[in-house]
Formats: sequence, structure tokens, C-alpha cells
Amino acid sequence: MRNARVAPAVMQKHDDYIAGPHRYWIHFWCGLAFGAMVGGWISWRLFAHWGCVLLVTGGISIVTAYCSGRWGEAAWEWIIKRLPWIG
Repeated sequence: MRNARVAPAVMQKHDDYIAGPHRYWIHFWCGLAFGAMVGGWISWRLFAHWGCVLLVTGGISIVTAYCSGRWGEAAWEWIIKRLPWIG
């Protein structure tokens, strides 16, 4: 009986439109695009073989996308502070 007062997890979920699950995907896709641009720029300068360029670009874009989605605004602040041409 004492568990009767605990609502199921679905009822406890707070669906806020501004901080909802779509926010993760917005950060993820923006991070993927940004990571592809930066990864392509870095790997283009480092490697002559297209396979290496694509592999490094893909890796950097996936890592950037995950970090951007996972940590959101904090990840973008960290990235922007470390860009030499912006900060």
C-alpha cells in the first residue's frame, strides 16, 4: 500500500516544450554539421588520401554531435571559448 502513492514514471515526466527531447536533437544535428566542417578542414590539411579524410571527418563529427547533444549549451560554450578565430 505504501507504493500506491508513487506515481508511475510516465506521470512524473515533465514535458516542457522548451527543454524537451527535441532540444537534444537540435544540439546533436548542429554539432554534427559543425563537427563535419571542422573535421573536414582539419583532415583536409593533414591527409592526402580521401579515405583518411572521410574517416577523420566522420569521427570528429560524431564525437562533436554526441557532446553537443549530451551537454547542450555547456558544450557549445566550451567549443566557442576554444576557437581561436572567434574568442
